[in-house]
Amino acid sequence: MNWREAGGAGGVRFAAPPEEVADFQGRGVDGSAYLPRGGILFKDADGDPWWVIFQETPGTDTRHTHVRGDVLACTATHDELVHVRVLAADVLQVDADAAFRQDAPVSLEDAADVAARIPRPG
Repeated sequence: MNWREAGGAGGVRFAAPPEEVADFQGRGVDGSAYLPRGGILFKDADGDPWWVIFQETPGTDTRHTHVRGDVLACTATHDELVHVRVLAADVLQVDADAAFRQDAPVSLEDAADVAARIPRPG
């Protein structure tokens, strides 16, 4: 797994190849991270760190304003496989970005609540 600052409006990106990801149908992860206030990782109720990212649906034309994808929570523990939880599936990035900007979650549980309220495209 790795993370990097993408610069510009790209912010921070988190990625892990398929061989480093458990229980995600043999898929890797690569997406733009949502950031809690004062940090780059969301902590869950047990204090464990998680990345919360928007991952575009494969084959999406990223120049299009209505990019679809998933909001994922990814474990951030080094030297272990990355475990993934899908917080919102098949949503528009513009809606997900707006929800995370508006509600500014600080914990993983807050982020899951925000993701659950992202409208699903019709």
